[in-house]
Amino acid sequence: MPQHELQPRGVGPEEPAQLVQTLLPSLGKGGVLFDAHVAGNARQEIKLHWGKPDATGESDGRAVFSATNGHLSVWHMADAVRDEVGTLESKDTGTTPVTCVVGRARRFPGQKGVFGGDRIEGYPVGAAAHTTEAWFRAERPNGTVIGWGNEQGQGKVVMQYRSPPHVRMDCYFSGGDVAGTRPIPLGAWTHVVHTYEKGESRVYVNGALDGMSKTASAPLNVRTPARLFLGGWYHNYDFVGDIDEVRVSNVARSAEWVRLQYENQKAAQTLVGPVVQAGDTFSVSDRAVSVAEGKSVTLAAKAGGAQKVYWIVTRDGKDTVAATDRFTFTVDAGRLAVDATFSVTFKAVYPTEVKSETVAVTVREAIPEPAFTLASPAGWDGRSPLELVPRISNADAMRAAGADKLSYAWDVSGVAVVKDLGSGKLVLRRSQNSGRMTVRVAVDTGGPPTVRTVTIPVQEPATDPWIARTPGKDEKPEEGQFYPRDDRGEGTLHYNGTLPAAADSVFLRVYADGRLIDTVTQRPTAERGYAFTAKLKPGLVKYKVEFGTKAGDATTTLDTVANLVCGDAYVIDGQSNAESTDVGKDDPPFTSEWIRSFGHMTGDPVAARKGGWGNAVIRDRKGGQFQIGYWGMELARRLVEGQKVPVCIVNGAVGGSRIDAHQRNPADPTDAKTIYGRLLGRVRQAKLTHGIRAVFWHQGENDQGADGPTGGYGYETYQQDFVDLAAGWKTDYPNVQHYYAFQIWPRACAMGVKGSDNRLREVQRNLPKLFSRLDVMSTVGIVPAGGCHFPPAGYAAFARLIGPLVERDHYGKAPTASITAPNLVRAYFSTAETDVIVLEFDQPVIWENKLADQFHLSNGRGKVTSGASVGNRLTLKLTAPTASTAITYLDSAAWSPGKLLRGENGIAALTFCDVPISPAP
Repeated sequence: MPQHELQPRGVGPEEPAQLVQTLLPSLGKGGVLFDAHVAGNARQEIKLHWGKPDATGESDGRAVFSATNGHLSVWHMADAVRDEVGTLESKDTGTTPVTCVVGRARRFPGQKGVFGGDRIEGYPVGAAAHTTEAWFRAERPNGTVIGWGNEQGQGKVVMQYRSPPHVRMDCYFSGGDVAGTRPIPLGAWTHVVHTYEKGESRVYVNGALDGMSKTASAPLNVRTPARLFLGGWYHNYDFVGDIDEVRVSNVARSAEWVRLQYENQKAAQTLVGPVVQAGDTFSVSDRAVSVAEGKSVTLAAKAGGAQKVYWIVTRDGKDTVAATDRFTFTVDAGRLAVDATFSVTFKAVYPTEVKSETVAVTVREAIPEPAFTLASPAGWDGRSPLELVPRISNADAMRAAGADKLSYAWDVSGVAVVKDLGSGKLVLRRSQNSGRMTVRVAVDTGGPPTVRTVTIPVQEPATDPWIARTPGKDEKPEEGQFYPRDDRGEGTLHYNGTLPAAADSVFLRVYADGRLIDTVTQRPTAERGYAFTAKLKPGLVKYKVEFGTKAGDATTTLDTVANLVCGDAYVIDGQSNAESTDVGKDDPPFTSEWIRSFGHMTGDPVAARKGGWGNAVIRDRKGGQFQIGYWGMELARRLVEGQKVPVCIVNGAVGGSRIDAHQRNPADPTDAKTIYGRLLGRVRQAKLTHGIRAVFWHQGENDQGADGPTGGYGYETYQQDFVDLAAGWKTDYPNVQHYYAFQIWPRACAMGVKGSDNRLREVQRNLPKLFSRLDVMSTVGIVPAGGCHFPPAGYAAFARLIGPLVERDHYGKAPTASITAPNLVRAYFSTAETDVIVLEFDQPVIWENKLADQFHLSNGRGKVTSGASVGNRLTLKLTAPTASTAITYLDSAAWSPGKLLRGENGIAALTFCDVPISPAP
């Protein structure tokens, strides 16, 4: 249908200005926007005329969205992205059209958006009234829908879709800042409107007020010229999803305007009725219908003279408006496990009455759900690959019903494992602990899943054989190279290659501090190839090798490589406190010839592959070359001085990164676009993969809130993310012996919402339950304190705390006292009176009376009045018996670094959150 064939006509002396937004004849849909005056609650007639091919086109966006009604810019996000008012020139950087409820929207894939210019005149300035609105359907949280103004104090209006899913207006610490409280689900079209006037900032979600802020201080101060972006801010396009109907106005729209607009634009809109049917017949095609699972049935209705019609579905006592303004409705049976019944009501609104007819719907189960068994062994050694495959017993029946496409969802708990997901099977490669492992699989064909669970005892061996790295065909040492020692206490140097010309023999001489300690000779192969292996002893010794040939009586040295050392290699990973480079204006000067590193910490995928050996530095301002951070250097210094062995540290941390950003790309583990890939790539280039003895992990600050890709809180997925990350480490660093993690500072860097940071630290505290070789160290007791980053003395404390654990695990140094952070083992009531709680730790702790207010009960009732510690038991006396079922130590909302529970060893205890309190024994 040509656009000029559809024209609305209103009642009154003036014809409405109109804009045909989209016509989709193939879908039987179309949309027209027009400007009409609403007369209170009166019903008004709209006449549509179509079918006249030679009619004059009257589509005029500027007339509909004119300055007289306050519009500055309007984007319908149709096939051409343009401002209908004509205020701005819009540059689309790569969005694509998609079909929405009626008409078109734009798909924002991430890294693509719409630029509205950076020299915008005529937009609101200072604290002038305005409205910013959009419809959007997000696929992931933490994206910007629209932003305008400038990145200056109190000078911008930016609509963000944040996590947990809600809308937030970021107006740069001004009175315009306001956040909604209503959860906004992923994948659902949502209408958001922000208004600002006289210090009052409001945000509406789907026509209803969702947040308000009013303050006379820090008013908005938008400057001109302004900038505008759709799908991002300052060319950083981070929104992923669809956006439609974006509008900016120079007036603050009223609550009534916002509600009316939403009711008119939503999918089942209630403002405008259907084309009125002739006559006065009211009927529905069926009084009752029966439909098979997976099928559908269409109901037809007549409502002559009705001004509005609705289809309402009633399930389990809940009414849902499923459609409006339609005279047919398709009932989709969907998938189910057993027969079900519900009803569909057709309701018609007339000028003087409301009529309705209800249809009873029965859905018959017709598609079989998967029936299967999941066999499992009596036990697993955690090393031999174990394959678990659901055995489907009704495949033929499902195939006959056209439902044989199976989906599998696997879950492994109780023990950290390295796993692969195949086609319809789970392959467990190895475990990282002993204990009872639970495997759960849910199988479905689009309907309710069938679930099976098996429990398998796991007993891993006490020790594992060392896995040797396979050298390259042309592998040779590099100047300054570090050689990691193996389980026998030796490093292995390879010198391999092919001679350019024939020779009788080739030799390799090995020197230690200038003294010849070994000479190896061999005859080249028929292809003139050679392969030397030399063993190096660890220690504060510099090695050198000379390679050469002998032809007749002539001996020729072809290559000399010096400054080689042998010792222990480690990896540091995480975010900014693992980087530990925020240590002041001046770069700390300390370095050592016995502390080495490789490559660059840069995020540039190309520069990250430059490689090269050098003496480690605390901070490098040109791409992080040889950079290992403050506590990395301090730990290495302590090990060199105490163990008289060189140390290599490769630091792959990235500030501000969530744990999901550290995950391994299984299709390309060294993908330089990923944090994991850049670190692994450096370690592989350095030929250290099989020599990494331990990984140090300090991370979680950016997981305290809900900024991850799931839209939920970080603590909800942190455990599995860490297990998966450690599986990558064990795969790519097969001889890694230990993991050392830090429990982060409470509400570090001011992140976390309503105690979500407390729960994240609880997840970190419990990680050792899944691993046989993982220790968690507290940071809460570090002095000087670090609310976000730590000063140098604080970072030095990191090394002081974790160093003894490294010496215990890798150098056989037996501690004379506990060197770990006290960790809660269990909590229980001492008697049935429930007014005394006993906390049992893994080591002796020390009670101080000032600690009483640091313990919190789950229901907030009953407080700790006193306590006493005897050995590893801490007894808490309450003000009265309590019905609480859980206890928390150290709530970030009310704590003090001066009130910390410590062990007899002086180390601050790990904090815990919502630990269940068992009944009295």
